[in-house]
Amino acid sequence: MISATADEPLNVLDLPQIYQKPSGTDLVKALTLLTLQPRTFGTSEDAVKGPAVQPTGVTRYLTSIVASPLSWLETDELREAVWDAAASRLSERSGRTAMPAMSRIFPVPSSSGEDYTLTLHEPSITADNLGMKTWVSSYLLSRRLHNLFGSPPELVPSESINHTPATEENQRPLRALELGSGTGLVGLAFAALRGKSASIHLTDLPEIVPNLAHNAALNVELLTRTEATVTTGVLDWSVTPNPLPAPEERFDVILAADPLYSPNHPRWLVDTIGPWLSRGLDARVVAEMPLRDAYLPQVQEFRQRMVDLGLAVVAEGQEVGYDDWESADGDALAVKCWWSVWGWCEKV
Repeated sequence: MISATADEPLNVLDLPQIYQKPSGTDLVKALTLLTLQPRTFGTSEDAVKGPAVQPTGVTRYLTSIVASPLSWLETDELREAVWDAAASRLSERSGRTAMPAMSRIFPVPSSSGEDYTLTLHEPSITADNLGMKTWVSSYLLSRRLHNLFGSPPELVPSESINHTPATEENQRPLRALELGSGTGLVGLAFAALRGKSASIHLTDLPEIVPNLAHNAALNVELLTRTEATVTTGVLDWSVTPNPLPAPEERFDVILAADPLYSPNHPRWLVDTIGPWLSRGLDARVVAEMPLRDAYLPQVQEFRQRMVDLGLAVVAEGQEVGYDDWESADGDALAVKCWWSVWGWCEKV
């Protein structure tokens, strides 16, 4: 197990060694320790640099990873992620101060107390591919998911809901849809947490989906272990589905994190939720979005359009996370976020 304190940096021999045939996740974790990563998300206490590793032997360690075929890892995507990370660490030690792309790890808590670890690839960020970055609201929502579906509050008193009680014979896996998945943190976290009791379809625009599918492949070890079912595909909110989804094609849960970036997005998002959300009273929309001053009108419009659609807030709250982009003085950037869970009103 990798552990260190600020006063006791790790020795390179404490890292997973190639002869041990470690998992891809363990190798990525080790390589993460060998770089000055962006600040982590979470609280101000979390937003610090990772534990240091003594420099002696690091170059030889990295070279051994680059030279290894990594034949025990399950997918080419996972092998490429490890090789790329190791090569980047070597490049940094030759004077490179910034990476064009990176693979990062995110811990996701579960109701059992175990943390699942997701590995996400983030290409270099440009003005036209912001969906390739993992944002703080996605991180916060991924860490809230294990608490959201244990015993969701009912929209109406249980005696007024007219449905057949679920039994072992008529239960089916929960069907979930993520809108604007980006790097896939929220959807992949949901998949790992729900395991075989749910399937999830991660969606985004055409230019983002290839990296999204890549990230699903990167996490094959965790998804296989938890028996999760994940698919990816294109879903453009600006295009009305034609024909409209049949009842059996709709989803029990729709997830969305940080989805509002233009004046059109509140309308497009709600117009997409409408046809794709199941009409059952147990259906839920789960959203989290930052309360940035420039986008507060869009957040308010989203709320009103959801009400107009016939949905009501089941639960909501605010929390503060710290984005991984530093302020001008080097401090972590505090971001206030609003999370909400929605369900159909009884009249729908």
